[in-house]
Amino acid sequence: MSQFITLNTIIGNGKSYEVPIYQRDYSWGKDDWEDLWNDIAEIPTDKIHYLGYLVLQPIKDGEQSFWIIDGQQRLTTLSILTIAVTALLNKWTEEDIDSKDNKIRAEKITERYLGNYSLSKLNLDPKLKLNRNNDDYYKSWLLKLRQPTALAKLKPSQRLLQKAFNYFFDELDNKFKDNKSGADLADFLEKIIGNGIVFTQIIVDNDLDAFKVFETLNARGVKLSTADLLKNYLFKLTHQLGEIDLDEAERRWQNITNTIQSNDLTTFIRHYWNSKYKLERQPTLFKAIKREINSAEKAFQFLNDLEDISIYYTAFNNPNDELWDKDEKASLKLLNLLNVSTCFSLMLSSLKNLSRAEYKIILKELSIITFRYNLSDLNPNEAERIFSKVANDISNKNIKNAKDSIIALKSIYVIDDNFEQIFSTISINTRRKKDLAKYILVKIENQIANKDYQPEEAVSTIEHILPENPGGIWDESFPVEIQEDYIYRLGNYSLLESNINNKLGNNMPFSEKLEKYKKSSYKLSNEYCNYEKFTPKEISLRQEKIAKIAKGIWRSTFLQSLA
Repeated sequence: MSQFITLNTIIGNGKSYEVPIYQRDYSWGKDDWEDLWNDIAEIPTDKIHYLGYLVLQPIKDGEQSFWIIDGQQRLTTLSILTIAVTALLNKWTEEDIDSKDNKIRAEKITERYLGNYSLSKLNLDPKLKLNRNNDDYYKSWLLKLRQPTALAKLKPSQRLLQKAFNYFFDELDNKFKDNKSGADLADFLEKIIGNGIVFTQIIVDNDLDAFKVFETLNARGVKLSTADLLKNYLFKLTHQLGEIDLDEAERRWQNITNTIQSNDLTTFIRHYWNSKYKLERQPTLFKAIKREINSAEKAFQFLNDLEDISIYYTAFNNPNDELWDKDEKASLKLLNLLNVSTCFSLMLSSLKNLSRAEYKIILKELSIITFRYNLSDLNPNEAERIFSKVANDISNKNIKNAKDSIIALKSIYVIDDNFEQIFSTISINTRRKKDLAKYILVKIENQIANKDYQPEEAVSTIEHILPENPGGIWDESFPVEIQEDYIYRLGNYSLLESNINNKLGNNMPFSEKLEKYKKSSYKLSNEYCNYEKFTPKEISLRQEKIAKIAKGIWRSTFLQSLA
């Protein structure tokens, strides 16, 4: 259920709100405060400012208290702004400016927006409760209008809470410096802020509903982290064992996020999940995890596994990581050039359950299978399904070695005849996939010249025999209407030293280029000297020759019998 709702309705309605103890700390900074203040300052009377979604979940059925699933940063900041209003009223009271009325205003604002005084405890019972790292400071310092002796001694998030208060107090003080009217200040809070700020309030009944809401909001372009929701669910389970266990779970999660860093955390979790369980796409991932991980013990095991493999997962995208030996680096470099991660679940499963030697074999075979599959432009979802199935079989001990793992992938292995046919006509745009094109050319050069050049180390450049921007001299051999069809064909490429390539121009005829190709140390370029002319026919014939070589270079050891 969703509805538009003002801040006055949210806060001033007898309801209370709580940030789950396992949610992240307060993190807004000066830029956020300035944006909010500037927006508020520009709200005309009787106009509104939309502040986004507020996702809430009832803490208990029938009660007026809610978990803040999303929106805690905004709601906390508005609460701090309200505290700053009461602080300014108290300051004016001390300065004997309409002291009696301003004291009453401060008390009424506190009761309406911030909390009620408990007759038994003789203290304020806040309407907003923050997470465990921030709540004590919020209650014991901000709400009581106490100033810390040294900001530097506070925890980072506590410093931000205090700085937020200081910022809004200063802005309010400046706004009303020439008009110290408690009535106007109260109107500013009640009418401009309270009635002018509007949220879309969404009430969800459970974690799964919250996840569905997040997915819907993400589809609309609202950035909400599904990984945060997964984290919250795991922490909720571990908290059942007590604060110490929650601390340990939080430590492990922090280790995971520190390791994964810029990589997508939800994708990492999904790849891990698919290495052990039935394949899940992102929309169904949370539901599957919630169904399987349903106790504190399972949550800890889940976190343990994620922590253990996170270092390897990150290194999948860094072929030069010290974790890998020479052969593993070569395989990972190819996978990275192809920009694929569909096989990560199988890589994780083989790393965790098989020997390193078996993993190395699987990794090499995966790079070959994926190379053929990717260049054939086949459905990546089907490949991921097969990779996950084999990964599951390894995790469940149904497959115990590299050979059986690869044989189980035969349905997605592009056989020799098909691969040769596809390779003989493929185009690779060097503006978008320059590194991949160079990798292929260097590997072909190594094969025909019996060399061992490393693609990333070779000092060569890619030469387009038919230039990317051909001059008019090429129009006879390649009419303008077909030039785009041939410029990025592999048969139009060669390797050439940069000092030679720099001397070639877009309007240089093929006959003059041949003189330069003769000087190259690359056999790929020398071979052009056997051509009397260069037309679409020569490109096709040359690429057919390269395709025959390619199928031998990128051929599976265990699946070659399928050729």
